[in-house]
Amino acid sequence: MKPLSLFLACAACLIGSAAEAPSTTTFADLTVAEKRLAAQQALFDHSRSFTMETPEAKAWFDRIRAAVKASEDPEVLAALAQILLLDPAYKRALPLNPKQPNTYEAPEGTTPDTKLAQLERQLDLKRSAKDSPLSVEELVALTKHEDFATAQRANRLLRRISPTAAAPILWERLVKLTQRSQVQEVEDEILRLPAHLATKLLPLDPTGMSLAAKGAWVRIAAFRANRFGKSRLAMKAALLPLLKGPANELTEAAWAAVPRFFAEADRATLTEASQGLSERMAPKAKAVLEALPAK
Repeated sequence: MKPLSLFLACAACLIGSAAEAPSTTTFADLTVAEKRLAAQQALFDHSRSFTMETPEAKAWFDRIRAAVKASEDPEVLAALAQILLLDPAYKRALPLNPKQPNTYEAPEGTTPDTKLAQLERQLDLKRSAKDSPLSVEELVALTKHEDFATAQRANRLLRRISPTAAAPILWERLVKLTQRSQVQEVEDEILRLPAHLATKLLPLDPTGMSLAAKGAWVRIAAFRANRFGKSRLAMKAALLPLLKGPANELTEAAWAAVPRFFAEADRATLTEASQGLSERMAPKAKAVLEALPAK
């Protein structure tokens, strides 16, 4: 059989099957729990064949509406209500109110917190910086606020307005922090800085930082540090002692950063550093050693 003839035959079969309306028995089966699903599917399949408003479609859906009026069974009514949604003549309501809601200008901030909220709202709406309630100088002053949440919000907004001004403040803040939750917030902001700023201001040695801050330094260095140059060599030397620590967040971050700074030529040094590690860290160190890059 030729492809065209086969297509026409299939179309004829589909038209013929669509024209066969379910019988009265099918409607009666809606009241029987065991047969309801099959009956609903049969009615649904036939109703789906009507894609345009035609006399046949009107006659069929009038029959569905008559069945709705004749039934008091909530299960039957729910099934028929779903089928009526397929009526081509059904006028669907708009999902949204066509009338636009009234818009009001947000009040201007009067306190540091409300001014920060106003500035953040303006940045989110991508409005002109000319209407900013806080200047860069005022934001820099707020980054030194005694309340960490307020200072960190100022840091975040300053980073969005002037990354150059925010970068040294964020690094200075990270070095002094000791709480892990606060360190993570500052670390996130540093990672959002432009790459050249993070690389330029990245400290070469984390000595003197808290444990949480050292872990953040390792993660930032692995992500942002240049793979070549003097800074990489200095960071490589600072990273090596961190590999020999106990099983904690810092040691895990240090071993995870090894492929970024070390290569196959450093295998002997790294193997020595892996000696005496805890049972938790030894498998991770072994996996890192097996995956060392060639150069």
